[in-house]
Amino acid sequence: MPRKPANQTVQREDILLAAAQIFQERGYEGATMAHIARKVKLTAGSLYHHFPAGKPDLLLAVLNAGLDAVMTQFDQVQAATINPTEQLRQMITAHVVSVTHNVSVGAAMVFEIRTLFALGEHEAHLEARDAFLRRRDEFEQRYRDVIQQGIACGEFRSVDVNIFTKALLGAHNWISVWYHSSGRLSGHEIAERMVDTFLASLRC
Repeated sequence: MPRKPANQTVQREDILLAAAQIFQERGYEGATMAHIARKVKLTAGSLYHHFPAGKPDLLLAVLNAGLDAVMTQFDQVQAATINPTEQLRQMITAHVVSVTHNVSVGAAMVFEIRTLFALGEHEAHLEARDAFLRRRDEFEQRYRDVIQQGIACGEFRSVDVNIFTKALLGAHNWISVWYHSSGRLSGHEIAERMVDTFLASLRC
């Protein structure tokens, strides 16, 4: 099939998924814009039309997309009038299911974060990187806030909230490394087990 010219519409989501898959297969350093372009049947020039700054642009877009998918659901959970236990249950479920639906994006969140600190001194890249890191910190803070609320109202036992949150996030993000869609459990079933594990460890 011939590759598409620059003026033919390609969905941004398809490009980001292709980029995430190539980053997972080859690593950021081994990936090229040509590899990613071929994945969506574009010319490399057409891909630069969508992402003029090249791979750094794409990597940041992939990472932000991973956050966007979960943060939107967190907003809905935290806008509802539910107790901390139920909030944490729904947040863990949203996070785990999102990772299992997009394992290549999840893998980028695990393996390519360090790449952000080697993007060079281009001002636009640095600003975009710092904006992403602030959003990542906000994402982590959402978990800390709910856990702290649960402790304050007596639903959860007292724990080191920072350490507990990092352990929870590490377990969730690492799912992208070992999960297979053909495996024994679905994403929702894995989420149920994660919920049971972490809520049991917080129970008074």
